[in-house]
Amino acid sequence: MAEERSESSAMRGAERTLRVLAALNEQHGGTVSILAATTGISRPSVYRILDVLMLEGYVRRCKGGEDRYELTMLVRRLSAGYRDEDWIREAALPSIDALQREIVWPTDIATFHDNAMFLRETTRGQSPLTIDRVGVGIRLPMLRSATGRAYIAFCSEGEQRSILENLRLSQRPDDAQAHDAKLVRALISTTRKRGYGEREEDIYPKTNAIAVPVFLNGRVMACLNITFITSVLSPKEAAGRYLMQLKDTARAIEIHAQQLTQAGG
Repeated sequence: MAEERSESSAMRGAERTLRVLAALNEQHGGTVSILAATTGISRPSVYRILDVLMLEGYVRRCKGGEDRYELTMLVRRLSAGYRDEDWIREAALPSIDALQREIVWPTDIATFHDNAMFLRETTRGQSPLTIDRVGVGIRLPMLRSATGRAYIAFCSEGEQRSILENLRLSQRPDDAQAHDAKLVRALISTTRKRGYGEREEDIYPKTNAIAVPVFLNGRVMACLNITFITSVLSPKEAAGRYLMQLKDTARAIEIHAQQLTQAGG
């Protein structure tokens, strides 16, 4: 009986640790209060779990006075056998190539990481209408880019709240708009109503962009983007011409990614 109770306790402890790790990942960090509310685990237990994870190097306390925690790069050891680029290469790249051939304007796919969007693939090398030098791996600010606006408008409320909280703590000038709550609310509301994120020049002069979310199992996993010359098209005009094609491409990526997930599971 004692052995069974010990095994049950160990399993419960492992299960709680995984729940805390999942919450930290999904919400991109959080306070003990947020983690306790999200996981249903008591605050004292959350503290104990975080202490162990920090000791092992998987979690760190964020800089500043707030009692906030985040995952470290070491957590990638837990997914060493999984390549997150696979779905992009297999599911997204053929689709954005096809979209670019159809509309000619350069198309991209970006994913969220570390409170920003990062360009993962682009067709700028194939498009004769490319006028910028944006390349794979570039960091795109959440509130000033079309992909960032699309992501934050269509992600879950919990994730959105966590991202905005992190942006308010950021020292980057690109994240300064996060301090204007009224502006952020209007931006998110307008983006959701339109059905796409948009950018008019701003971070990249002479070009505009529109972007839509790509979902997997009900969660935004990426954003699909097209960029066009400011003097040729406004975001509204581009949406009038290309939004349905953009959404159809996003849906094709979702279906292919779902098939890859099921095949791998």
